[in-house]
Amino acid sequence: MWNFEQRVILKKVVISHIMTELKIEVSSKVLEKGIDVAKEFLDKLVTPALVETGLLLKDQVAYWRFKNQIKILNKANQYCQQQNIDPKTISLKLLAPLLDHASLEEDETLQDRWAYLLGNMVDSEQNIDNHVFPYLLSQLSVEEFLLLEIVLKKKDERVEKITKELSGFRAERPVIENEINKKISSLTQEITTKRKDNIDGKKYSSVHELEIEKYRMETTLKNLPAKEIALIKKIEEAEYVPSGSLKEYQFSNLIRLGVLKVRLLPYTKGQTLEIPNEHYKDYLTVSFEVEIESDLEELYLTELGELFMKACNVRRSY
Repeated sequence: MWNFEQRVILKKVVISHIMTELKIEVSSKVLEKGIDVAKEFLDKLVTPALVETGLLLKDQVAYWRFKNQIKILNKANQYCQQQNIDPKTISLKLLAPLLDHASLEEDETLQDRWAYLLGNMVDSEQNIDNHVFPYLLSQLSVEEFLLLEIVLKKKDERVEKITKELSGFRAERPVIENEINKKISSLTQEITTKRKDNIDGKKYSSVHELEIEKYRMETTLKNLPAKEIALIKKIEEAEYVPSGSLKEYQFSNLIRLGVLKVRLLPYTKGQTLEIPNEHYKDYLTVSFEVEIESDLEELYLTELGELFMKACNVRRSY
């Protein structure tokens, strides 16, 4: 038989057990309701609805990301076949974050760029081994990326045009130099002959125009190397980015990532000067100051931005 104290203790244990079970049941129902609400909300955010797969919430998200990874891997494989790329082995440190970032991409255009990036990174001929490229691509919107593509296309067109001009100039330069040297030699001989005739008193002829022409020819000859250097510098120039093509916060993002850079443009303010004509002085003098400001800004594609965009596009000869 249970005494009074034992019966009291037993009663407390039973009540405590019942209350614990009740709390677990209530908590479970609340948790299940919370999961259901979360699933319903997630289905609104993702198309098609993940609930159709019949998986748990965590598994649904993993499955959705896995499908994106498979899609991008197949695109990358197809790209490698089209470009005759024999894929090389790359480090897991590079591959894992690339696939992780790519798995969150839904936009078809950017999925293609993820595939190009992966394909170019496994191309042994290009030897791209930059761990920041996947991060950069993961931080860009479609609008930002497409603007960078337009800028890169303009850069390629400009470089291609000037490269042809440079190649033509280099091919023609020996011919040009030879012709100029012949003209200089001819002018020198003509000037010498006329000067001799002038001294001998046979016939006076001015050599001033001939000397000007000779000097012009000599200057042209000296400037030929500078012209080649100028063309090379034009090829290496950063590409200008039109400022009105995106929102300010989007440009801020591109600058933050280092794919665009800001250049300050110095300018001067002119002022009209009145110089007093003082008759007792031999010279007129005036003191003035030139104010140079640089609050005007222009945006340009950085070297990092150019390399990144090339890595995210179809391989070509630059």
